[in-house]
Amino acid sequence: MSRETPVWLNFVDHTGDAGIWVRAGDLKELFARAAWGMFSLVTDMDAIRLVDVDDIELEATDRYSLMVRWLSELNYRHVTENRLFGKFEIIDIDEESLAAVVRGERLDPARHQIFTEIKAVTFHGMRLERGQKGWEAQIIFDV
Repeated sequence: MSRETPVWLNFVDHTGDAGIWVRAGDLKELFARAAWGMFSLVTDMDAIRLVDVDDIELEATDRYSLMVRWLSELNYRHVTENRLFGKFEIIDIDEESLAAVVRGERLDPARHQIFTEIKAVTFHGMRLERGQKGWEAQIIFDV
C-alpha cells in the first residue's frame, strides 16, 4: 500500500481472517470509511481511477445487517464484475436502508495489484457503536 493508513483506520489482527477498525464523526462517514478500509485490504487505493459511477440502494433489518449488506454488495461487484472502488458517498442512511454513489473502475492487472481476496463480510466480532467522539465499527472479513 503506497499511501499511509489514515488516522481513522486500524487493521485488526484476527486468526485466519482480516479486519478493520474504523472511526467517523457520523454514520454516513462511518459506512463510507468502512468501504474504503475494506478495499484498502484488497488493493492500493492510489491506483484506482474514479472514472465509473454506480448508484447503490440497500435495505436490511438493522444497522449491523446493513453494514454487512453494504460491504458484501461492494465485494460482490468486485468479484463478479472485476470492479475496484475508491470513493464512497453515502447519500442517505437510516437504521434499515442506505443509498450511495460509488466511484471506481474495472480491474486492470497492469496497474492494480490484488493483495487479498475477501470471501465474505462477517458478523463475527462486529462492533458498531456510537461513542463520545462519534461512531466506531469493527468488521472482520473471511479471506
